[in-house]
Amino acid sequence: MEEITRSAVHIDETVFDGQSEQGVELDYVLPDYCPDIFKILSCTLTPKIVSYSVSGDCKLNIDGVVYIKVLYLAENSTDVFCIDQRYTYSKTVDMSRKGAAVSPVVSLQMKTDYCNCRAVSPRRIDVRGAVSCRIKAVSSVGYALPEMPDGLQIRTREIGCCGETLCADKQLIVREEIETGASGIAFILQCDTVPKITDLRVIADKAVLKGTVTINALYGVFNPETNGSSETEKMSADIPVSAILDINGITDAHKTFPEIGVMNCELIPKSDSGIISCELLVECRVRAQLEETAQIPTDIYSTDYETEFTANLLKISTDPRTVTQNLSVRTELTTDKEDVRTVWDVSSELKNPVCRPKPDGELVLTGQLYCRAFGTNTDGVPFCAEKQEAVEQVIPAANVTEDTMIDFNVMVTDTGFSIKSDGGLELSTALEFTAILHNSKPVEAISAVTVREDKPKDKSDEFALRICYTDDSSDCWSIAKRYNTTVKALMEENEIEDCDAPLSGMILIPTV
Repeated sequence: MEEITRSAVHIDETVFDGQSEQGVELDYVLPDYCPDIFKILSCTLTPKIVSYSVSGDCKLNIDGVVYIKVLYLAENSTDVFCIDQRYTYSKTVDMSRKGAAVSPVVSLQMKTDYCNCRAVSPRRIDVRGAVSCRIKAVSSVGYALPEMPDGLQIRTREIGCCGETLCADKQLIVREEIETGASGIAFILQCDTVPKITDLRVIADKAVLKGTVTINALYGVFNPETNGSSETEKMSADIPVSAILDINGITDAHKTFPEIGVMNCELIPKSDSGIISCELLVECRVRAQLEETAQIPTDIYSTDYETEFTANLLKISTDPRTVTQNLSVRTELTTDKEDVRTVWDVSSELKNPVCRPKPDGELVLTGQLYCRAFGTNTDGVPFCAEKQEAVEQVIPAANVTEDTMIDFNVMVTDTGFSIKSDGGLELSTALEFTAILHNSKPVEAISAVTVREDKPKDKSDEFALRICYTDDSSDCWSIAKRYNTTVKALMEENEIEDCDAPLSGMILIPTV
């Protein structure tokens, strides 16, 4: 048995896992230059994060914005008109009720819960909806192993574990002028972003992260006669992103897990030109872990005095690894019995994703896939078709158990379509799934020890050696503790080399 010195093991503890909800209301009257509303094509709420911060008392402060977009048709016209509005709000979430955290790593996921829109009159609309933010805060907590008194017999368990999680993140504002070549842009019908990591280097306590954000947008070409749009175009642009993150203690030996997330994307078109002003709020984050070996005290006793101890159950993370998988989901989309002539654009969004491990070494991803298509029917009238359905995908992953912890992210990278013979649409959604997996080992670790010097153990001087008979269920530790001797003396007396090997037959018990 090895002597235990004071040390600590680190555990990634989820200190908060919940969500914050925000209602959205808009009562809007059309300006004089807009035509009357004849038919509402679509209404969308797109929630984004403008900024967030965590205060010293573990309160999360969020500044958010909801982009409200209503597309409609005027009477006797096939032009599309757009109403763009912003709804801003601030939220404070107390994360301290589940335990204080030191510099927690916060992950935020925005989604639209519901959206209703109606035309109160040809000049007025009423929008009601709600958005929510899924909040998860994780902190690397150090569990200090107690300093043991001298002269005790200590049993330890050597276990591979993850060291302290090193993490740094940085928020960047990136501005870019995108030239489309159009004569004029009326409005943006829809937009999505796809971040991609291209390079990560570790240099002298710093991580240099590089990547790109691909912006895909569908915009309406400006019609000066109606102030609307009778035709649409697609635009795609790659915007480079780079950040230098200070991470004290990081080395090339660490396993690194880089992330690039788009918190906000605002596109402002210029109606008199083909230029789109783009402003991105990007969060770059790098987490790093080093695999270590820890000696965990699991049992203890004294040969001279009665000993008492308490133990805590620790779920120690081991074997950090990344799983990446490209997925594809097919969805059929109808257009209210109207045959499709042209499709302007299609898009998809995976809402409420959940990932869980399966005992047979697989991961199961579930969620609600929301699909939407813009186009024109055979009469040349624009349409917007929407559908939401449940999806389930199985992802192969090695060494997965029911206790495997999963930190995952899934994003839509592309949506394609084909027009069916019956006039409907078949959409193909490409998903990129990335997860950080940790196996969890439950270990009973001693947290406090009390040596009762007022209760000495009874010892007999009548003999220096005893004999016991045992079966295969006993080892050196259990026998030495039962007969109040030391493991070292027992092994030397019986010429045992492996203290963990099962013992059977006659064992000599020395007196100490």
